[in-house]
Amino acid sequence: MKNFIILIVLLLAFQTHAQQIYPIPQRMESQGKVPYAGVRSSLPDLSLYHNKSGIKLKESIQKGVPAEGYSLTITPKQIHIVYSTERGRFYALKTLVQLLNQAQLVGELPLVKITDSPDIPFRGTVEGFYGQPWSHVDRIAQLRFYGDWKLNTYIYGPKDDPYHSSPKWREPYPAAEAARLSELVQEAKENHVDFYWAIHPGLDIKWNKADSTAVLHKFEWMYDLGVRHFAVFFDDISGEGTKAEKQAGLLNYLQKEFIDKRKDVGALIMCPTEYNKGWSNPKEGTYLDILGDQLDPRIHVMWTGNTVIHDITLEGQQWVNKRIKRPSFVWWNFPVSDYVRNHLLLGEAYGLDKNAKLEMAGFVSNPMDKPEASKVAIFSIANYAWNLKAYDPAKTWEDVIDLLYPDMAKSYKLFSSHNTDPGPSYHQYRRAESQKIAAILEKQTNSLIEGKSTVLASSDIELLRNEFLAFISSADEILSNSNYGTLITEIRPWLQYFAVEGQAALVLLSMNQEQNPDKLYTLFGQFQLLRDQMIAIDQKENRNPYQPGIVTASRYVLPWIEQSNIYYHTLLKSEGYPVKDAVNQPKASMYTNIEMLRSLPIQNDVWTGNRPFQVLKLGKMLEFIPFKPQDYVGVEITSSSRVREVRYKLDKKVEGFEVQYSADGKTWVTKKDPQIKYVRLINNSNQTTAVKIEQFEVIFE
Repeated sequence: MKNFIILIVLLLAFQTHAQQIYPIPQRMESQGKVPYAGVRSSLPDLSLYHNKSGIKLKESIQKGVPAEGYSLTITPKQIHIVYSTERGRFYALKTLVQLLNQAQLVGELPLVKITDSPDIPFRGTVEGFYGQPWSHVDRIAQLRFYGDWKLNTYIYGPKDDPYHSSPKWREPYPAAEAARLSELVQEAKENHVDFYWAIHPGLDIKWNKADSTAVLHKFEWMYDLGVRHFAVFFDDISGEGTKAEKQAGLLNYLQKEFIDKRKDVGALIMCPTEYNKGWSNPKEGTYLDILGDQLDPRIHVMWTGNTVIHDITLEGQQWVNKRIKRPSFVWWNFPVSDYVRNHLLLGEAYGLDKNAKLEMAGFVSNPMDKPEASKVAIFSIANYAWNLKAYDPAKTWEDVIDLLYPDMAKSYKLFSSHNTDPGPSYHQYRRAESQKIAAILEKQTNSLIEGKSTVLASSDIELLRNEFLAFISSADEILSNSNYGTLITEIRPWLQYFAVEGQAALVLLSMNQEQNPDKLYTLFGQFQLLRDQMIAIDQKENRNPYQPGIVTASRYVLPWIEQSNIYYHTLLKSEGYPVKDAVNQPKASMYTNIEMLRSLPIQNDVWTGNRPFQVLKLGKMLEFIPFKPQDYVGVEITSSSRVREVRYKLDKKVEGFEVQYSADGKTWVTKKDPQIKYVRLINNSNQTTAVKIEQFEVIFE
């Protein structure tokens, strides 16, 4: 029955979007239809469609067809594919399979002529996020997914692989790990994906012959495992490793001594230290210009945009390309969530310039640590990079969810539409979220902040109620679906939180309409129990060391819930009702004179010692932050909570940094005082130092 439902859903989808091919071909001419009768072919790729009385398949190799291009012509008598390379043939067959799948469902085969090739030469992903790397099984599944949707590049560069980065980049992989990498290389080859292995030596590299040789030897070891594509990353480092002329010298050495001596090795890619405009020295003759002048022009240079996490614009591409003297290789930090790990980022892949084709050598997405949940975005990037002008982010998002999760597409779209925005961060990258109800909730939240509760109009109540009921039903439908076990395992806590959030929101709607104080008090008790359930899920699940916990619908729904809690708690308490305080969570605001850190989020957590203690922690900063003399970062405590202790950790021992305390933000001491309202980490030295703050936590009594 379930498979039958999936079939019906797909049939309806294909009837609505007739002959929709992804990635969208450059040119497709329809010339009618014929009854579907299968294909006369012995190819394994087409075994599911083989029929002796079907249309005959013909193949032709033709010079002049782009390397990854093809043509596909279907007439009543023949299916003809033309290509110049095996990869072009592979992509032609992938397109044909899509057409045949649709034909099987509707009973008719379209007569078409498709002429196709990609806009961007390198298209795919970079596994470059911080935290738990993907598993071997995850990577195998990803490579097969890339082959299906014409992505040709996978860059292996997980920050937490010690043999990719420090401290073991100079050493060969142990036998078991080497065998798994070799298997991945083979899987990539079978799916026409170039497996790039990246090294990240800049944290402790010495600019000497020994370390240059060490990088060369590491490449040789990886070559012996089957790797034929290589990259060198110098991102997120400080100190000696950041020198542009030294980096260019090493890369040119690798080009000459390794790449040029092997005919079967692809183009070398490097990620610079100044990998976005916001962190780049704008003066002529500095880092980017040195790379542009000194780096072999065949080596690609990666770029994340105007900031670490940013839309990709034509203006931004032209700015960097002028300096590096080549089209940059885009590393798009989406849907990566390593800087907001309590969030899921499941929304549309928008903000990509359609006119930047000539300004990009490649385009890769840095996904989430959740590979299955990243597939919608990865599919979207495949569609964009293949055909920029035809890319429609909203339609692609709708269609890929229909395609990947047909029997729960409506529920997954609703859940995803409320899990799109990363929230406040020092990257200041925001996404549209909960758009159907955002305006109503934003207005209501602002009223609550002012101490007023505006009675919602009946039409708004109906819209909100239907949406919050869908929170519950969509979460239940997804959780009960046994067809997508990997996806559900990745996102289960967020689904559970989402369902309870919907229940709490429904109670708030009833409270908004309630005039009887006694009934309002009863409803508030129900609401507090549900809010406490949300807090319990947040404090129990997703216990990563970076940004632990769970949030959903965080841009509009969650602030409305939190402000409602404050408003009704104050109201009922003032009227003499014995309302209990909800879970006691301390509150604070950012306190810093460093502009880029003003939007850094402050998170609640629980520290478990002899007994649980509430904690406020700064969102972890994954990149190095330059602290000038007297620069500081910390918190202003806005609740009545008493500080127990402060813990902080830098990436290295640095002289001159210290924790200071204040009761008024004016007089500072280094000894904790009962009247503390401000805590900060300050650079008291006389020199600018780039540091990575790995921990800053204020633990409360």
